[in-house]
Amino acid sequence: MRIGYLIVTAVSLNPLIAADAHAANSVSVLQFGTTNLSSTAQVGPNNNTATTLQFGATNKATSLQLGLISSVNTLTIGQGGTTSTAANSAKAGQVGGSNSSLIGQIGASNAAGIFQLGILNGSTVLQSAP
Repeated sequence: MRIGYLIVTAVSLNPLIAADAHAANSVSVLQFGTTNLSSTAQVGPNNNTATTLQFGATNKATSLQLGLISSVNTLTIGQGGTTSTAANSAKAGQVGGSNSSLIGQIGASNAAGIFQLGILNGSTVLQSAP
């Protein structure tokens, strides 16, 4: 009787462990320099989170997130020009169930592009010249 009880307990725990094992992707990039280049790509069935911050005369960031229809993708790109002629460029691509993006740029020349494919999409772009 004791052995039967242990076997039932072990068998019933296996589905719980497998169902609770969910992985998420997260990446953070911080760059200081004259020319900053960053490219991130995340592919996964669950949640993807990316944050890129760049401070320099030339800042270029590209972020791509691919997930399933049940996934949540979140990305943030912040770029601050450190010279009077600073150039910022940001590109974002998101595919998943829920996509949100925020791009903030301060510089003499700012360019941003966002592509989102999902059920719920939201994006904000803030640009300012000194």
